[in-house]
Order: sequence, then structure tokens, then C-alpha cells
Amino acid sequence: MKGKIFTTDEANRMLPLVSRIADDIVATYANVNLALQAFEAEKAVADHDESRLPQLRRCDEEVANVLDRFQGLIEEIEALGGTVKDYERGMIDFYGEVDGEIVYLCWQRGEEQITHWHRLDEGFGKRRPLPVETPAA
Repeated sequence: MKGKIFTTDEANRMLPLVSRIADDIVATYANVNLALQAFEAEKAVADHDESRLPQLRRCDEEVANVLDRFQGLIEEIEALGGTVKDYERGMIDFYGEVDGEIVYLCWQRGEEQITHWHRLDEGFGKRRPLPVETPAA
């Protein structure tokens, strides 16, 4: 494990930016899949018709461009201290601490704040509500 250990408040303060990047990740991931499908379809035609090689090269360039954009978005989340766990749903985890244990603070697109966590060896299906913090007296 490496990376910053966030408090819930610290991670929540980043959510407006994280949310925008997560939206871009989801959209760009869909574009990656579309570009790959177009490339595969064009390749199937070009395998039998060499006159289609220029179109195949354009499709190949489009795949490279959209993958570069996608990788850049993932790196933005990582630079903030997060880890993208699901590209289609926009799920992002941050290292945190619950009851003295290092865990993932678990967030997904559409949630207004981080309210759940799960152990490092568990996934989204095992997430639990964060304990309620009592204010200091």
C-alpha cells in the first residue's frame, strides 16, 4: 500500500473535482470501447480490401487518442490520491482509516459525499457505512 491516508472530510472536500473527472472517465471509457469496436470492424474489412488501409490507420489513431485521454484522466485521479475501481460506474476509492485499520473510503458517481468504506482486500459489494463521528466535547 502506498499513498496518503485521507480523513473523510479531506476526501469529501475533493469530491467536486473528483466528480467532474469521474464523469469524464465514464464518458471516455465508453468512447474507448466505441473506438475499439470501430477499429475491429474496419480491420475485418481491411484484411480483405487493402484500399481500406487509410481508414484503418485513422481508426487506429482515434483509438490511440482516446486511450491517451482516458489514461490522463486516470492519472488525474491518482495524482489526487484516489484509485479508480470501476470505469463504467465511476467508482473511486481513497485510503482512509476506520477504527485504527487502513481501509478504502468508497465513493461512486452520484453520491454527494463519502459515506461508506471497505477493507483493502474487499470490493464494493462489501462496503459498509462509515461510523458516525461524535463531536469532541
